[in-house]
Amino acid sequence: MDIILDENNIELKVRAKDWREAVKKSGAILARNGYVEERYINAMVETVKELGPYIVVAPGLALPHAKRSDGVIKSGISIITLDEPIEFGNSANDPVYVLIGLSGSNDQAHLQILQAIASVFEDEKLVYKIAESNCKKEIVAIFNGIEVRDDA
Repeated sequence: MDIILDENNIELKVRAKDWREAVKKSGAILARNGYVEERYINAMVETVKELGPYIVVAPGLALPHAKRSDGVIKSGISIITLDEPIEFGNSANDPVYVLIGLSGSNDQAHLQILQAIASVFEDEKLVYKIAESNCKKEIVAIFNGIEVRDDA
């Protein structure tokens, strides 16, 4: 399963006052585009409250999600970049610049999405490239494996 990302699932330079608001905004994209029910958004926040900031998986990168039973309709991702980085309380990987909201319709889909994201971010510089991007097409190209030239 390749992640096929389209521009409707991306918001750039989002303003959020704290990690809760950032997580809710990443979930709102998933809800708006039919990947999850509205209740999934609050479940994403509750997951971080209960389990801590483990969702901050790499420097500058958080992967908010909740359980399938919390209202997943279909598998997908959302991406937001933040206008100002936010602390989640993960001393190793804070502050966060990029959030990728996840919804997995089953365990296998969830794992495949995580593997695809991990392969995109094998190059740590990509988190910052995405964070600095003002172009949704560039981010779509990165996730869909399309070569993007810097001089284009």
